[in-house]
Amino acid sequence: VVALAAACGGSKSKGTITIVVDAPFSRSPYIGDTVANGVRLAADQLNAQGISAGGKAYRIRVVRLDNGLSPARAVTDTRQALRRHAVAVMTDGTGVDATWRLANQKHLPICITYQGGTGLVDPKARPNVFRIAPTDHGLAFRLAEYMVPKGLKIAQLTDDSDYGQAGRAALDHAFKTVSKSVVARITLPSSA
Repeated sequence: VVALAAACGGSKSKGTITIVVDAPFSRSPYIGDTVANGVRLAADQLNAQGISAGGKAYRIRVVRLDNGLSPARAVTDTRQALRRHAVAVMTDGTGVDATWRLANQKHLPICITYQGGTGLVDPKARPNVFRIAPTDHGLAFRLAEYMVPKGLKIAQLTDDSDYGQAGRAALDHAFKTVSKSVVARITLPSSA
């Protein structure tokens, strides 16, 4: 954020750095609020210590936009972030397939804080998309390393959302060599 502020240049007056949180506040408030609260906490800490670059003071403003788990709304929100001259979009991952090109045209980074599917982040194909949370792949293998030596029998419960299916694929891969440890693979409706 400070590097981005330095690029803004300037006068001695206080400037504003806008960070947009684009998350499913209406459809999955626990996800949206978790992402927004993390960004707000970091912004509050940075604002309290003070941010300056190029002889100018800045404060961070966090703007919440609701993607409602809709890629179309994520596109609308990305356009709004661009109009607000945001320096970054923090997202749960909804709509990244639809938003990354739009954001990349204006060099706007998209930071995924929730969805852990490995296909979303590709430095060559999507140079402006970053992950700031562990991948499903990494977490699934860590879980397997922890549980299998204990001799536990495992039931995998995932939901039918894109999140759930990406997680299931990672779990299936992690437990592939010890498939006898998994006694059930159950898919639940995401609305449950």
